[in-house]
Amino acid sequence: MINNQKFRNSSIELYRIIATLAVLIVHFNGWFIGMPEKLDILNPSSFRIGQALIESATCICVNMFLLISGYFGIHLKWSSILKISLLLLFIFVPFYLIQSVVEGSYNTRELISKLFVLSRAGFFVQCYLLLMFLSPVFNAFVEKEGKRILLWTLAFILIEFWFDNIKQLDCLAFGGGYSIMHFVLVYMVARCLALYKEDLLKIKKVYWIIGYIICTVFIFLLYFIGVKWTFAYSNPLVLLSAICTFMPFLYHTYYNRVINWIASSTFAVYIIHITSPLRELLVNIENQLLIKNSYGIYLIGSVGVIMMTFIFSIIYDKLCQLFIKPIISKLNSFTVGNYEYQ
Repeated sequence: MINNQKFRNSSIELYRIIATLAVLIVHFNGWFIGMPEKLDILNPSSFRIGQALIESATCICVNMFLLISGYFGIHLKWSSILKISLLLLFIFVPFYLIQSVVEGSYNTRELISKLFVLSRAGFFVQCYLLLMFLSPVFNAFVEKEGKRILLWTLAFILIEFWFDNIKQLDCLAFGGGYSIMHFVLVYMVARCLALYKEDLLKIKKVYWIIGYIICTVFIFLLYFIGVKWTFAYSNPLVLLSAICTFMPFLYHTYYNRVINWIASSTFAVYIIHITSPLRELLVNIENQLLIKNSYGIYLIGSVGVIMMTFIFSIIYDKLCQLFIKPIISKLNSFTVGNYEYQ
């Protein structure tokens, strides 16, 4: 993908924003308030049914992000890794200091550990960074084999489904999609989408939308009958559902400065809302909304909290970039200068 923001396809950037909102919805809907392993058929409630339907529609969130990266291809750049590291630093350290003030406790060792940002960033960042390191290998494979990677990718999907969901073998480290193995798989699926783009775009857009709805219904039914891996990122239905949402955004190309401006900060949204003390605050707010209100009012309140969290995170990232961009620019100038001198 072209790095200059003004050349980015705003259709894809809008999809990136939607994927970010899907992450927030998944966390607010299922993680913060807790979600049972299966629906209680004998004692159903509007809350549990609504919770299951929302989760069925949005559990595709991580796969959505990976499809974007895989479709355009990751190009390993040290400046990108440094940019991620600096952003994490500007989030983890100030947030820890705020937490220390709020809780009245401070630990120098803990603060120092926050400086090792990549080891504290959670599964998505760590797997994505490893995918970045591996991307030159897979890009070379795609360049050499072309459309022949489709059979390899389909076989990989079957292997993951069988050993992760059916056999549930931990030794292969698929981890329900919380693993580099799954990230590689989705990356290759997206490369296939790019290779077969002309054929896929012959399919009417409405069929992709219908496909997403059908996938959502079947995912809900899997949860209804008590399938443990229903919402796993490695569930082939979850992957197919993500593909069905991604494809309609490839039919049109346009530029919108506002969309691109917001989309450039979506990574920060993911990190900020799961970082203490904000995470604990959001969990408490979400549970209080549920306890003290009807389900309808709770949903309205949750939407409000999600949007405020999104806006706050975007603004915080923009403030961070005021410091990060000059650092990256200086380092790039230094690197280029040394290269030209040599």
